[in-house]
Amino acid sequence: VLADVLERLVRSNDTQGAQITVTKFHALRPPRISIAAYLERILRFANCSGECFVLALVYIDRLIRHQNFIICSLNIHRVIMTSITLAAKFFDDA
Repeated sequence: VLADVLERLVRSNDTQGAQITVTKFHALRPPRISIAAYLERILRFANCSGECFVLALVYIDRLIRHQNFIICSLNIHRVIMTSITLAAKFFDDA
């Protein structure tokens, strides 16, 4: 479900051609791994709980709403990794 939500968001922003401010989260080109495969890989190797993925989506939503950050194919993988890392630190490191 998370992958579907993020895929639709990225696809929507990429096709709109919105004016994007380049940040340190932006790659030069989109990674070849899909968002779904990337999330599965994180789930398999990161040993974080399923709740972290829900909390990561909350963090991504806050980033979009409060910082006017535009999620696109050039930054989604880095945003995912950062949000899941923060979620794991908050939720799993108790």
